[in-house]
Order: sequence, then C-alpha cells, then structure tokens
Amino acid sequence: MPLIGLYGRKKGLRWTLKAVHRWLCWAFKMPDRDFYEILGVSRGASPEEIKKAYRSLAKELHPDRNPDDSESEERFKDVSNAYGVLSDGDKRKLYDEFGEMGLRDGFDADSYRAATQGVGGFGGVDFGDLFGQAARGRGGSGAFEFNLEDLFGGRGAPGGAAYVRAPRRGADLESEVTVDFRDAVLGCTKELGLRSSEGERSIKVRIPPGVRDDGKIRLRGQGGKGADGGPNGDLVLHVNVRKHPYFSMSGKDLLVRVPVTPLEAYAGAKVSVPTPDGSVQLSIPAGSQSGAKLWLRGKGVESKGKPRGDLIAQLEVRLPEAGAEEVEEALGRVLEAFDGDPRSELKL
Repeated sequence: MPLIGLYGRKKGLRWTLKAVHRWLCWAFKMPDRDFYEILGVSRGASPEEIKKAYRSLAKELHPDRNPDDSESEERFKDVSNAYGVLSDGDKRKLYDEFGEMGLRDGFDADSYRAATQGVGGFGGVDFGDLFGQAARGRGGSGAFEFNLEDLFGGRGAPGGAAYVRAPRRGADLESEVTVDFRDAVLGCTKELGLRSSEGERSIKVRIPPGVRDDGKIRLRGQGGKGADGGPNGDLVLHVNVRKHPYFSMSGKDLLVRVPVTPLEAYAGAKVSVPTPDGSVQLSIPAGSQSGAKLWLRGKGVESKGKPRGDLIAQLEVRLPEAGAEEVEEALGRVLEAFDGDPRSELKL
C-alpha cells in the first residue's frame, strides 16, 4: 500500500519531498557503531595503526582462545567488522562521511549529497536517481506515490517493469592460523574451524612451503556468501609461525646456529646438521671462529617457480660450564699458545 500519495502543485510536492527526505534520513540513520572506538584507535589513525590494533584484539578475542564465551565472540565479530571497513580505503571514506548508512547496499553518495545540499527546494534532484526509480510517479497520472515495497523490497518498478537486484559479492572474512617452524618451511595441510555470523564450519588449508610469519594466505570463495547470485567473498588467513630455538628464515635462505666444541672449532671436524631434506655432514675447517658462516647450497626453502635457497650455518663455539679445575688447567695451556693480546687491534 502506498505510504504517501500526493496530487497537486509543485510547492506541495517539494514540501512533501522534503518531509520524505527527513524521514528517510531518520530511518536509515540508525545509531552508528563507532568502529574507531571498537578498535581503540583515533579517527586519524594510519592503516598500520589500525592493522596493529586489529591483530592485537583478534588474538585476544579469537573464539579458539575463548571457547563458550559469547561476549568475547560478539566482540570478535565487532572487531572483525570494524577492521573490514577501516582497512578498506573506499569504505572508510564512506563511513567517515555518512556513518554506517553509507555502507548499505545501493547507497548513492553523490545523489545523497545533492539531496541534502538542496533540501530547501531539492535543487531539481530526482528521488528516482537516489532510490532507484522507486520514488517516481506511476502511470503518468500526475500522482506522486511513495511505496516502501518499491524502495526496499525490490518487487517491481513503475509501469510493471521488473526490478532486479544487482548481484552482490560476499564479504571477505579474516582469521588466523599458527604453524610450527618446520611446517612453515616444508608446507603442510591444516584443518581449521571457522566461526562467523553464518555459523560454524571446518575447512582444510594447504600451507605452502616457505610461508612467512605475519604472511597472508587468500582462499578464494571461502568468505561470506554472496547475495542475489553474486560470488562468495574470500577468506584471508594471517599466518603466525612459531619461533625455533636454532632455525630462522631470511628470504629463501634458512639460517641455523650450530653449536661446536672448542676442539672441533680448533682442529676441524664433521658434524651432522638437519636440513629440509634430512641430515647432512657439515665440514668445519680447522681454526674456525665462533660466528663463522658456512653455506650449504640448495638446502634452503623451496619457492614455486624459483631456485631453491641455501642453508647458512653459523658456528657457535660452546665452552663447558665454569668451575671444573681440569677445564681451567687445559684452557690455561691453550692461553699460552696465544701470540700476544687477542684484543690488540680492538679500537674505535
């Protein structure tokens, strides 16, 4: 049933359009959530500050860390929604200017600005431009009818023409996955449980070899469901790699700290060193110093379509625990072999 029916003069039409405009502003302008407050950042925060705040809150509130905690789950959803808007430059601009109303499907910022600027007489603005034909007169009768079903329901356009909603892509979702260092180097498959407003589900994710800490994996079509025939959004996984006590990654290269005894460093030796392909024998030259680096070519991280990296072994000469007299006597004899002060060239 029509909400408003007007017959008459231009002055009355303008007055009614003004009233309708005010009502629509009230109806659309529901109380906005303050996305900046939700993330705990200022309105002038940089993208880096917004990302840092999101990562911290997401870790704290993630459902996997707070099972059966509905309050944390709701806050996690709010934090994810806030980040989804503020991390997108275009959405952030709309939100800053119009609030959440500007994020609604079908919102036309230019028409809205024109309408609000010309609200005294509407400056020639056609409500059909702003609300997709729903506010135009029907049948050329001179009557102006305004129907909520036309505006919000998408049931039909003037003159009986079909009104078809445009396909809408689903929202991108974000989550986290934590892997051991070995799995980050070699790659693995992880099964993840995901919670969202659409319910719970589990998916298997292939972690590629060489994934970095704080890296991202985008899974196409695994995000929010599309609407009106639109495609699903993506799932973006933020990767956390657990630290290893001896290994680290630098690009495609693997770095490993290799403990050796003073005798092995002085006289030379062969020691076993683990690599992604299994253990290999590393030859330590006689007279090696602590901190010396030795290369094993092609034993680093795999990279799709690129040459494999190297394994770089850094020697660490380990001394026995202090307090053993026989060790001190042996080291005293070693000291006698030094020719002069080993720090004689240590100058600034």
